[in-house]
Amino acid sequence: MVQIDALKCRVCGHGEAESLGQIPDCGEFAGQPVSPPIKGGELWECRECGSLFRHPTLSANDYISLYEKAPNTVWVGNEKERNDFATIYEYLQEHKGGSILDIGCYSGCFLAGLSDKFMKYGIEPSVSASMIATSKGIVVLGKTLEEMESGKIFDVVVAIDIIEHVLDVEKFMSQALARVKSNGFLIISTGNPDCYIWKKIFKSKFWYNYFPEHVTFPSFSFFLEFSRRQRLQAPVRIRFSYLKLKLISRLVSIFRFVYYYAIYKSLKIVRGITSGNVANSPVMGNGSLIGVFKDHHIVIFKNKSL
Repeated sequence: MVQIDALKCRVCGHGEAESLGQIPDCGEFAGQPVSPPIKGGELWECRECGSLFRHPTLSANDYISLYEKAPNTVWVGNEKERNDFATIYEYLQEHKGGSILDIGCYSGCFLAGLSDKFMKYGIEPSVSASMIATSKGIVVLGKTLEEMESGKIFDVVVAIDIIEHVLDVEKFMSQALARVKSNGFLIISTGNPDCYIWKKIFKSKFWYNYFPEHVTFPSFSFFLEFSRRQRLQAPVRIRFSYLKLKLISRLVSIFRFVYYYAIYKSLKIVRGITSGNVANSPVMGNGSLIGVFKDHHIVIFKNKSL
């Protein structure tokens, strides 16, 4: 029997992908315990576009059901330390204003910190989080883009920490772009799979893979090709580290990184005589890398045909 060790890329749809290793199973989803644990599957890299993705996954309906149950306290509390919010605020400072749609607005933290020159709208599947967003004056238009009134378009559409949760990236990007007015902007903020530390060193053991809701990691090459297909000018890309850290904090984190990586390499060497699974080893401590490396990027598209 022939062993199949590659599959088609779920991001670009045509490149062949190879496995970068097993992702650990996880007993929680969006901050809520789940039983049995969600299978981690494997992390795959497309040989053509360079994107990363988890395979296999749950169904789209299963994910929506889990998100609907998410509490309103999971993704809040570090807004001032996040570089993505600050970077997008700065980029939009010179914008004339108008309407803005935040896809996956959660409890409205990003929109609430935005200038009042914008009329603020959101999409959010979590019932409790969308209620909080509404209390902040944000108009929540539905749980998904499909639910939103057809023909409604905006000056700016943002998707912050969203695309890594999406199974069909091409479909999502097309739907999001269709909601942007002519000469308006689509802003995507997500993990950067081109980061060397992620793709070449930790691979499937990198901290960003552990969350079972993180399933897709499009490369900048994919975004460039998407803009060509849509006949748009090349998007602007801003690489950044997720959190604002002082120099001493970065140094401490790097020290911890070296420590955990040494353990990881040691466990790989002796894995044949240990009872533990390398995937569940102390390398999970590389979560201390959050904010150290530029493992995130913001990609900005202008909806203007060439």
